[in-house]
Amino acid sequence: MKKSVRRVFWLLALCFFVLLGYLGKLVITDRQEISSNAYNIRVRNDMEGIQRGDILDKDGELLATSVLQSDGSYQREYPRARMSAHVTGYSSVGKTGVEAAANFSMMSVHHELQQRIANILNGKDPKGNDVVLTIDMDIQSVAGNLLGSAKGAVVVMEPSTGRVLAMQAYPDFDPNTVGKQWESLTADEDSPLVNRATQGLYPPGSTFKIVTALAGMEHMQNWQNFTVECTGESYFENKVIHCYNNQAHGTVDMKKAMEASCNCYFAALAKEVGAKNLSEVMQRCGVQMDYGFDVAYSQSVMHLDKKSTESELVETGIGQGKTSVSPLYMAMVISAVANDGMMMRPYMIDHMQYPNGSTGKTTVPEKLTQICSATESGLLEEMLIDVVERGTGQAAQVAGVTVAGKTGTAENATGNDHSWFVGYAPAENPRVAIAVVIEDIGDAKATPIAGKVLQVALEKTAK
Repeated sequence: MKKSVRRVFWLLALCFFVLLGYLGKLVITDRQEISSNAYNIRVRNDMEGIQRGDILDKDGELLATSVLQSDGSYQREYPRARMSAHVTGYSSVGKTGVEAAANFSMMSVHHELQQRIANILNGKDPKGNDVVLTIDMDIQSVAGNLLGSAKGAVVVMEPSTGRVLAMQAYPDFDPNTVGKQWESLTADEDSPLVNRATQGLYPPGSTFKIVTALAGMEHMQNWQNFTVECTGESYFENKVIHCYNNQAHGTVDMKKAMEASCNCYFAALAKEVGAKNLSEVMQRCGVQMDYGFDVAYSQSVMHLDKKSTESELVETGIGQGKTSVSPLYMAMVISAVANDGMMMRPYMIDHMQYPNGSTGKTTVPEKLTQICSATESGLLEEMLIDVVERGTGQAAQVAGVTVAGKTGTAENATGNDHSWFVGYAPAENPRVAIAVVIEDIGDAKATPIAGKVLQVALEKTAK
């Protein structure tokens, strides 16, 4: 009998400590995630008696603030409205963007007791922590104006750190009126609430030839001597690969093929490399990696393994088929090439700022993965410089600056092709990288947009 009692006692004790540990995990580890979750009904209303912290750009420009109303409540206002909509998100019908990601910090009061005592005299409520972003609104505004009414996205990144300097997407919305326009916004077929920069998934088109070229360098001993006679089209299994406008490029090696964006060459290269090897390189380049960005994002998609057919393989090699990526991810890839092969974790929240002006929690740049060696990134860079100087990417040139980049035209099953450009500058000492995608455009509009945004970004980062 005593033995059975002891067993029951230890079982109950075990259950108690498991429950205690789980509660501890919720309070200590998961509290910020729970507080930031848009499905948590408590985030629909600010905590009573606390003024939500502000959101600021890197230079201190106000992007979101709480304004006291006559009834004692706070109304969230967004001075830059649509221009920063997909960055700040909204805090009304739920929360998105930075409003969701940093909800816990903006509703946390630093030295609450001191604030409450001090505010008794002035009648103000305690204020939560401000969030300072890496976003530069000058670059953000230029990207937004150039994007105009074209569906797509622009992402500007600092290659050495992963700091996102601009993240623009269209269609957008006015975060000041989300509550009033909720029904029309959610019913809109253009999905303006979707952040195309992080949540949009597109076939990468020829920008993905960067990854295919890397696979060729690693898995073909004679890759520098590997040439293809391009006649404008090639046959693989049951798939016909065409170069743009069926243009015949003649005899091309990797360098010339990158410059001319020759599909026939890179399809043949993918076949030589093989599905298993190309798949491994894609995985190492983070195609399916969870990179933990600050705001909601879609994970890139790939369907390639050693069992894939030759048709699937060659389509993947030229950025078509079943591969889908986000503009943010392509900005990460080109940033890695610029950063000697090191891919940094992207981030947009720089630090927290307390009401007294002191700095709180700060994001530290973090290596995500090594996609290639510095030697390989140097070889890729030489080719990408040629693309901009005399190849398909000439519209991205910036006066007095060496730009490295790659254009892309991605087939769209429901309309005109998507236009891509990824690149960075100055090639000798990269300060900024960019990814631009324009939906359903059918021409190279992404390339000149990238060049103009790069020029402004270089001017801002030179200061």
